[in-house]
Amino acid sequence: MINRSSSARAVAVCGMLALSSVAGNGFVGAAEAKTVVIQRTTIYINTLPKGCEKTTYSGGIVVWKCGTKYYQPYNNRYVLVYIK
Repeated sequence: MINRSSSARAVAVCGMLALSSVAGNGFVGAAEAKTVVIQRTTIYINTLPKGCEKTTYSGGIVVWKCGTKYYQPYNNRYVLVYIK
């Protein structure tokens, strides 16, 4: 049983969203699954730079890798995100 204070702390951690990544074929064994944390910033751009690569995580979360930066689609724009 989870008590409310510990679950509330877990939810409140900087508003971050933890997701499990999906392998290229869409299936990952339990031992192979890895967790990533996506944290949005307040930096927005209207179009992505050339050469960005699309990555989709479980749950349908889409992130674009542009060099060393990551962007996520948001309200017809892209928001800079950090992935850990």
